[in-house]
Amino acid sequence: MHVTAEILPGRREESVELGPAAKGVDLLRALRLAPDAHVLIRGDGPIPADEGLRDGERIRVIGVVSGGVSA
Repeated sequence: MHVTAEILPGRREESVELGPAAKGVDLLRALRLAPDAHVLIRGDGPIPADEGLRDGERIRVIGVVSGGVSA
């Protein structure tokens, strides 16, 4: 299956070939991105990393940044 990933921040785009039963986590692995540091977006809403993907679809991959305040 063919999936296009728009990776944010940075607005980089990558096309990836995955197996027929690929899930979001497989996309993240193919992109060499940490699953616990990225959110997958299909259309207007997030999807779980264990949700199946569809051939030809476009997924936004957003890097999650967290931090704290130093005292």
